[in-house]
Amino acid sequence: MKKMFLIIALCVLAAGATYAGGSKETTNSSGGTTIKVLYKGPKTDGFDAVYQEYLRRTKDTLNIALDITFVEHADYKDKLNLEITSGSDYDLVFDASWVRLPVLTADKYYADLRPYFNNDAYPGLKKAFLPSVMESNLWFGRMCYIPLYRAYGNGVPSVHYRQDWADKWGIGQIDSYAKLERYWAAAKAQGILPIENTSPRGFFQMYTVAGFFPGSAQAGIQNWGIAGVDFMVYVKDGKLVAVAPQGAGDAAFKDFPAPWNRDFAVDRFEKFAEWTKKGYSSPDSLTVRDAATPFFVGQAASYIGTLDDVETILRTMPDYSPEAVLGDFIYDENIRNMRPGSIPSTLAGNNGLAVPESSKKKDAVMRFMDWLFASKENHDLFELGIQGKDYSINSDGTFKAITTYPAAWPGYGFTWNPNYVTYSEYITGKNREYRDYERKDTSFALQPVVGFSFDQSDVKIASTVAQVKAVSDKVALTKLHGILSDGTRTFSSAKEMMNTNIAECYKAGLQIIQDELARQIQANLDSRK
Repeated sequence: MKKMFLIIALCVLAAGATYAGGSKETTNSSGGTTIKVLYKGPKTDGFDAVYQEYLRRTKDTLNIALDITFVEHADYKDKLNLEITSGSDYDLVFDASWVRLPVLTADKYYADLRPYFNNDAYPGLKKAFLPSVMESNLWFGRMCYIPLYRAYGNGVPSVHYRQDWADKWGIGQIDSYAKLERYWAAAKAQGILPIENTSPRGFFQMYTVAGFFPGSAQAGIQNWGIAGVDFMVYVKDGKLVAVAPQGAGDAAFKDFPAPWNRDFAVDRFEKFAEWTKKGYSSPDSLTVRDAATPFFVGQAASYIGTLDDVETILRTMPDYSPEAVLGDFIYDENIRNMRPGSIPSTLAGNNGLAVPESSKKKDAVMRFMDWLFASKENHDLFELGIQGKDYSINSDGTFKAITTYPAAWPGYGFTWNPNYVTYSEYITGKNREYRDYERKDTSFALQPVVGFSFDQSDVKIASTVAQVKAVSDKVALTKLHGILSDGTRTFSSAKEMMNTNIAECYKAGLQIIQDELARQIQANLDSRK
């Protein structure tokens, strides 16, 4: 792991500044406040100049320096856990549900930041983080998570493909799964890998929107992944009616409303298995991680992602395949037609920031965050760099990168916010229309349960989760890759494989988790009445 520190001493702002707990903030050698940041990823080229510009702009006002530890992505999860649980003196850290957030928040390692939001004393935070957003990002009743995203969904889901090839093969624009399969069949006939679906994602979220099934939110149906098992829940009139794990069989869904009153989620895994059997995916997709490179160089005909990938594709693919024309199949019909209420959302951020409870500089941290989100000028300094040096603004409001900084800066880990989105010059035409659609409040369908996280801090629950996950892991990846095996046997269908696995999960204690999930969800619903 590389550890790089950036400490700049600043002048005194005001003696005796205090943080939320009432203790005095410590100061650096010149009297200003320095906050320590644990940052996920290497230092972006050009960041030093951006940081110096930040100091220049704030030296007579904010007077807060940043001491940043840059940690390589592969090392971050372990580094974060060690630093937080050992009570180190970090003041601001990146975390997420896929990192350590569920555990560290349950154990109250992160501070409740409620006093700083929807508060006139912090107008930048008030403007950038709506009350409904922050209430939907509660973790175990605590507002300890600052969500970072550019839209309140998880990206418009799509399959990226070569439009020039689709035209050449007589398929045209792909706007249906039937055309997509024709395209894959044509690619296979040409000796080209039809779909690059490398590990771990496989066919990923296809037939869903960010994992949620189209139309399910409006029907009061939502899903949670716990212990490697996807639970479907049905809520009506503020009451939890039913809970059933995907793969449990039709009888488990008898209390769900039609047409959801069957084990509907298994259908997509059957389709994945069909595609794999036809040879559309690589036979070693479970073990290979290519990060879209075969698609860029023309060795694969498509790969699955969201429209967030388009900028990277358009910037990178011409270096390998200058003749390529990008096409995007937005596989949810309602989103493809930009209909209102089509994007399911809990308003929860996939990525975000947290302030350790042990920090003695909470006020300073939140003053910095307030400054960062107070204006587009402040925000864009970190996200895009120095205007005129790192980027320029085009007449249509998009930006043109001058250096590598705007593309390299990982906004998802520090700066993303729906209020401050500047599109790159690559985001034009229909793609721009979809981006604008994604940011409209009317485009979303709010899930029936928001601001909820499953609490597994109880020793018995945590132990049961571990036992069940050891069983569910046997099919967790194979089902996404259309491979009908749990490592010990081969099955005739995805339904048979999942039914067998869920039965084994129940033997390992799944019912305990299911009952606890039901209890916690109802408690969440009751608390919001």
